[in-house]
Formats: sequence, C-alpha cells, structure tokens
Amino acid sequence: MLNLEELRELARINPEGDYYASLYLNVDPVTNPGGEYLIRVKNMLRETAEGLQKTKTVLKKVKTELERFENYFLTQKPAFKKAVCLISGREGGLWREYHLAVPVQSGLFVDGTPYLKPLLDAVDSYPRYLALLVSKDEARIFVVQMGEILEYGEVKSPDVMGSHGKGGWFALEQDRFARHVEFHVQLHLADVIRRLEGFIQEQEVRKIVIGGPQEAVSMCMEMLPGSISGMVIGTFAAGMYEPAPRVLEKALPALALFERKEKEKLIEALVERAHKNDRAVMGLEDVLLMVQEKRIMTLVLDPALKQTGFVCGNCRALSISPGDCRFCGSGVDRVNYLIDLVMQKTVEYGGRVEVAPGNEKLQTAGKIGAILRF
Repeated sequence: MLNLEELRELARINPEGDYYASLYLNVDPVTNPGGEYLIRVKNMLRETAEGLQKTKTVLKKVKTELERFENYFLTQKPAFKKAVCLISGREGGLWREYHLAVPVQSGLFVDGTPYLKPLLDAVDSYPRYLALLVSKDEARIFVVQMGEILEYGEVKSPDVMGSHGKGGWFALEQDRFARHVEFHVQLHLADVIRRLEGFIQEQEVRKIVIGGPQEAVSMCMEMLPGSISGMVIGTFAAGMYEPAPRVLEKALPALALFERKEKEKLIEALVERAHKNDRAVMGLEDVLLMVQEKRIMTLVLDPALKQTGFVCGNCRALSISPGDCRFCGSGVDRVNYLIDLVMQKTVEYGGRVEVAPGNEKLQTAGKIGAILRF
C-alpha cells in the first residue's frame, strides 16, 4: 500500500547534483500476455539512454539506476499486480518499489528529483478509508485502499477497570463503580479521538468506518466531534484481536454500500450529461474515440462487459471493427481483452476508472460511458 509519509519524504528531496530514475509500468498479465512488458521495459531503457547521449554527465550518473531496472525485470519474478513503480537514485543509494492494484501512466523519467505524479494520482483517484476498531480500553487504526489493508497503530488504556465484571462491562451491578468505569472509558475514547484527528490529517483520509463491540462503537460515535462524525460512512462488528485481513472482510460490506451509492450518483450524472451532449458519452464506439483523443476524465463501466476487438500495430488505436486503422491506415491485430486496454489507456492518459457492477442505467446505455475533460 502507498505510504503517504514515504511519498512526502521523496517529494522533499531537493536537487543537489544527484539524479533519479523513476519507472512506471503496467504489468497486468491480462494486457501483457507472454510477458510483453519486458519488451516495453527494454525499449524504454534504450530510448532513455539514447535521449541522454547529449548530456553524458547525466547518463553517467543514472547508468546504475537503468541497469538496476533491467536486472530487476530479468532476474526477479515478483508477484505482480497490475502495475509496478521503481524509483532509484544516488547511484544506487536509494531504492523504492511499489506494487499497485491499479494501472498507471507508464513511463521512464530521469530528473533531479523522483517523479511521483502517477503515485500521487493513484492516491487521489482511489479513496483511502480509515477503519477504527475500538473497545473500552483499546483501539486499532487501519487504512484501507484499493482492496488492501494496513494497520498503522493502536491505543491502549490499561487504567480502565471492570472488563471482566459479571454481566459485562456495561452491565455492572454497582452504580457507583459503573460510573467510575464509564468515566475512564470516556477518557480512553477521548484519547482515541484526539489521536484519530491527527491521523486523519496526516493520512488525508476522507471516510471512516468504525468497528468493535456494539456498546463501544455506539459510545464512540456519540463522542465524535462533528468534523469527524460527518466522515463516518458505516459501522461493523468485530473482535479486537482479529487479524487485519479479517477486519477488512468485516468492514467491506459498509465500504461496498457507500461506494455503490456514490457510483449511482456518478452514473446518474453521466447519463444526464450524455443526453445533453455535455462532455459525456455512452456506448463503446464513442468511448473508443474519446480514448484515442485522450479526452476521458472518468471512465465508468460494468465489469461484466467483455469485448473482442482490434488494436493498431502503429498508433495503438482501439476499434471493434476489422480493417485498417481509421486514424493512420495501418494494419490491426485482433485482441480478446479490448476492455482491459480501454481501462489501461484511460489511466495512462491521466483519467480514472470507476467499475460499477449491476447498475441498470449503465447496462441500458451499453455498460460503458465516460465523462470528458473537454
């Protein structure tokens, strides 16, 4: 998972005579059958080296980085997701490796600082959710993004008493003792909320789900300030000591419900704008044209949409009809993964992709559409 603090650290690097090479590559096996990305890597490395021939001082300084990139793909067989980012600099002294569950804008960049735009775009395009797991005396904080979960820390308040009292810690028999315990629980939750506020600002999280025992979740919700309570999109039941993948599994229904509602709003806006011819199109034919013109800001599609098609061997334009390319007249090759290429090209040209399964309005309109930049 992308770590914002690590990205900030890279962004703070100032040019001081060092050079950095940043490589972004789509490696999705669907769109790279037979490891076609290896050919692209070699071409990128060769073209970059040729382009630096006029500035041999720079080429000399990044020679180690370019060799590391080539060796990485030739000697390792990592478990790729959809894209990989490699950043190397200081003549081998700095190395960062990111495996991404979404496609990125491919490219190889050499500069006095690391090139971070595709990583930052991924962070911006795919929401980060905070999952708070809370009980009377403990709390755990997770970040969820692109189907992954990472635990960032915990809060413990050992002074809270009564966790093993008869009838449970919200059903103590003695009122005075119960009030004493409740007071300490409130202190604990107040501490959790204070730390939560700082974490939200640091990690730039916009939405929160809260889990744990029902009593603790309810009490925490009541204490949240308005600035945070407005970010809560749902709750879930979970034990405090469950492993992170299990926490994600239990939080997913609340996240999925929120995302479905958001996508319904997006599709309504898409359909309305397409009918008004207001920078939006529906249907595969029009979408393919907009992909070629690099005009797509947001691509929306049903994951059930499958389509064979053709890709131009010269300009890489996509089509659903055989015959020479309508843009450059070159020959075309048949592909069985046309929709995957549409998604990949959209991201490479700076757009974002929203997958919306089972939406009736989207299905009626051909299962695919796009909101345009211009």
